[in-house]
Amino acid sequence: MEFYLLAILFLFGFVLAGQDFRRHFLLLFVLFIYFICFFLGPLNSINLNLYTHLGGNFSSGFDDTMQLYVLAIFCLLLSYAFAYRMSKQKTQTDKKFYILNPKHKYYMWFFFLSLVSMIKRNLEEDVYGGGFYNYLVFLGDSLILAFIILIYEKKFHKKWHWLILGGSLLAYMVLGFRYRILLLIIGIIYHFAVTSTFSFKTVIKWAVIGWLVAYSINFITLNREALKTLAFNKVTFESKVQYGLSPYQLVMQQTDNYKTEMMVVKYIRDNHIDQDFGESMFTHILIRIIPASFFERNVKPEIPQMNILRKSFNSIEGYYAGAAVSNVIEYYIAFGTFGVVFFMTLLGVFLGYLSKLTNLNIARDCVIVVMIAMVLFQELTRGYLPQNVTLLAFLLITLKLFYKKQYVSNSNQYTHTL
Repeated sequence: MEFYLLAILFLFGFVLAGQDFRRHFLLLFVLFIYFICFFLGPLNSINLNLYTHLGGNFSSGFDDTMQLYVLAIFCLLLSYAFAYRMSKQKTQTDKKFYILNPKHKYYMWFFFLSLVSMIKRNLEEDVYGGGFYNYLVFLGDSLILAFIILIYEKKFHKKWHWLILGGSLLAYMVLGFRYRILLLIIGIIYHFAVTSTFSFKTVIKWAVIGWLVAYSINFITLNREALKTLAFNKVTFESKVQYGLSPYQLVMQQTDNYKTEMMVVKYIRDNHIDQDFGESMFTHILIRIIPASFFERNVKPEIPQMNILRKSFNSIEGYYAGAAVSNVIEYYIAFGTFGVVFFMTLLGVFLGYLSKLTNLNIARDCVIVVMIAMVLFQELTRGYLPQNVTLLAFLLITLKLFYKKQYVSNSNQYTHTL
């Protein structure tokens, strides 16, 4: 029953977004991720009759989790439609506008060198985060937004731009940052969607882009270990499947958070685990930025959400796997079913309002849409709000650094740069 309801909801959502996919890009983006993770993933388990993951069995949590998915998508779509309908499109009431900051090249080189500096640590210690290095990870995300800004402002044409882009892509692959490359591709796709008109040339262009995206993802997946260890002699350019899996099963293997989520829901239900009332989501935003030296024995408090995730598997393999859940189950851990309803409604209102407010003729507005998509991708697939708030902060700083605000008086007699 839940699958039929989900199918109807997704169909409604895609039809709504399809009316103007440029304006409803964020809704389409969110629905596409949810469709893979909440619908195709669980359906794949049913087809394979496979209900085990990392030593745990999630079959008894299947139906309850699917009901949460239905509730989440329903609240998202209802609130989105309401907010979009009730919001007013932005009108140009003043003469304020933004220009690209001429100093942007210095920031780009800083972001790039910060990204490259992580490779040595990665090779020597097989890690890329921890302590100060966590902030270098976010600077790597800032570099993606920097590329997007240059592309949207039509300033990506100098040789050093291509040099940094090529070096950044190589660094992302070596560090195993596959999702960063995917986000860059998504940003470029949105640019084409906004600026292109339907024609035979456009169809060919989208076909080529689609092939390049599929090939890039396959290439990175197949060569992840070779690139990570700089064993370039082992890199293959063949388009083949990994571990004997079909391309579809390979995608399903990369989007199996639902298995963890179903074990989490089962664990909470069977053991009567109380909600953490936002401790993981909100309190740890502050804890995250406070140095460990301020806490007893220099150890920060345990994150309730992570503790629940580890224990839900009831296996050593699952305990140390570092598994993640979507934002829906993050809300469920924090406030139960009420949390799913409230925060998914809030998300729908935010996306509906932003979609109506966005001026597709202003490059900076489109950049902001891509920036929100970057944060949403993390929140939807790796539902841990403190980390994603930090990511948003870095991206907002990047947006501020790369743009200068100007104001033209109503008399058009002067222009003042702020």
